[in-house]
Amino acid sequence: MYLTYHCPKCDALNQSPELSEAATLQCGYCDWVRDVPVSVPQDNSPPNQCLRCGNEDLWRQKNFSQAVGLGFVALAALISSIAWMYYRPILAISILMAFAVLDMVLYVVMPDVLVCYRCRTKHHGIDVTGHKAFDHELAEKYRQEEIRLKASQ
Repeated sequence: MYLTYHCPKCDALNQSPELSEAATLQCGYCDWVRDVPVSVPQDNSPPNQCLRCGNEDLWRQKNFSQAVGLGFVALAALISSIAWMYYRPILAISILMAFAVLDMVLYVVMPDVLVCYRCRTKHHGIDVTGHKAFDHELAEKYRQEEIRLKASQ
């Protein structure tokens, strides 16, 4: 298992080495270092807490960039619009359907990761079947917590 996380000091995106080999997380851009707060599961089982901040609230999501997904949607709209411009409705709808099939294939193929509500750390390379999907109410709780924390500083 490895982590993708933002450094709390400089906000740089970091990726940890395999956690069975490393007991600390460190930023490659500044001097931030932290021990992993909980024990790392040795088998493929998911952790009960975030391995960066120790938070117990985690959700399951697909390991796919939202920017790339939005790029696919924009590209499909652009290409199908060109087909509509030349009065080729069957081609335009076929293009949209092809992108929809590509989206479904990517959804099936892409692995899931666990994400922490508090620090947004992604936990890769584990079985996440026991965790729930995103909960908007819980996310709002952590968003409000972050706002109050920044206001108090």
